[in-house]
Amino acid sequence: MDIYICSRFFVGAPSGVPYPHILLARDGWNDYSYYTLFGVRLVVSESNQVDLDETKIMTDGQLEGFENRPFQQLPSGSIIPADLAGMICSLSSNKKYYELLASLDINLATDVLTTLRDASFLADVKKKFQEQPCFQISLLRELVARELLDEAGAAFGSEQQLISAFSAKIVLEGASAPHEFYFDFHSDLGAPRRIHSIVGLNGVGKTQVMARLAMLMSRFSKQALKEKRSALQGDDVLNPVPSIYGVVAVSFSAFDEFDRPTQLQGEKFQYSYCGLQSQRGRLKNKENLLEEIKVTLAGLPSDKRDLLKKVLGNLVRVDNLENFIDAPEENEGLYERLSAGQRLAINCIFHVLSKIDRRTLVLFDEPELHLHPQLLTGLLNVLSEILESHDSFAIIATHSPLVIQQLPMECVHVLRRDRMTPMVLKPTFQTFGESLSELTKFVFSSTEADRDYRAVLDRMCVEANHDVEAVRAIFNNQMSLSADIYLESLMDRSAGSK
Repeated sequence: MDIYICSRFFVGAPSGVPYPHILLARDGWNDYSYYTLFGVRLVVSESNQVDLDETKIMTDGQLEGFENRPFQQLPSGSIIPADLAGMICSLSSNKKYYELLASLDINLATDVLTTLRDASFLADVKKKFQEQPCFQISLLRELVARELLDEAGAAFGSEQQLISAFSAKIVLEGASAPHEFYFDFHSDLGAPRRIHSIVGLNGVGKTQVMARLAMLMSRFSKQALKEKRSALQGDDVLNPVPSIYGVVAVSFSAFDEFDRPTQLQGEKFQYSYCGLQSQRGRLKNKENLLEEIKVTLAGLPSDKRDLLKKVLGNLVRVDNLENFIDAPEENEGLYERLSAGQRLAINCIFHVLSKIDRRTLVLFDEPELHLHPQLLTGLLNVLSEILESHDSFAIIATHSPLVIQQLPMECVHVLRRDRMTPMVLKPTFQTFGESLSELTKFVFSSTEADRDYRAVLDRMCVEANHDVEAVRAIFNNQMSLSADIYLESLMDRSAGSK
């Protein structure tokens, strides 16, 4: 099918050309200096013309700037040469575009999609273009475009291909190289891979990485909005853009670095924040947290309310807690009976459940803060069940080996730093179900941290003139196996030096 270029509102459309054909009308709109928007009209015959609304079209390797707009050098009424048409990629941000195509004869509709090389319909086009900046910043600017990329082509017989594996390169200030991650959320024979963790010592960049991931996934950045640019116009990179349509950021820390959106910003970017900081940066008190729960419950649909009742019993052991879910105003006493950690955990689950939808990413920064080990594992189990029920995922930044113990090795990303050079390592053994001592030794080992109790034993051994039995007696001969083995090594070392 031939394509002809026109001025805006289809001014300059040609006459006397073969049917059917496609008319593209230029539009001056730009997405952060990428010019890709075109009106589309399908001319089946002189009396049958269908306006298909708008689509975005880019050329291979398109750069910013008006002069790089597709077909810019062609005069109105010109046919687009086949070699040029073969270098384009299109994707509409409007569901109406695909609905109108679906109302046509299927062969005619697929001919249009093939001619315009629509990325939702042609898998090879999607694969070729999806990592290019113009595609990510312009064609995928609107959240709905990301969903249409994955789903629109299925109505015309194309196989749906959701992206659940992707790489992320995060460039932090002062670092000599980017943090490079590869996240793969595909399930493998039932293995628990919906949750990944980022672990490491303080100062390796976990909190900053989480904030950048929230920005990249949601496209929400207060700084970018202020500077009137895309959040993707920076050094950080996602390849390819995953099939994730919403982001929930959660933190129990008073020092997290997540941007906090207003309600309107949250709705626009499908991004929400749950944490201890208010919109103005002040710390929330118990009354603030309770009010948030009341607002959340008031808008919770019945299916999510039922799921909440189902999972909450696995998190806290409080009789009649269902009454609080049904009527919080009348059962505030139930909430008052909870510990501070239980309140935070409940607020987290209420918020996540209220905001989560299909293919949502939950970014949880240090869930172990304020929670005892049993409550932490309970929170992870409840979160996992919610993720499973909504085909969603989570990335958790943590210091806790308890979190790592719940995850297979391929879902654990260990951050380390050699001066200013960051490293992202994978465990060399299976972390799922491994002992906490082994996990702690591997993840948090360092020249300084390795000393721990051994430095104390070194000192005590010297003060006891290398009398190992005297040291044992100080502990009533009830030393742990690890400590006793180390003490034996000190005795052997002392004997060897004589």
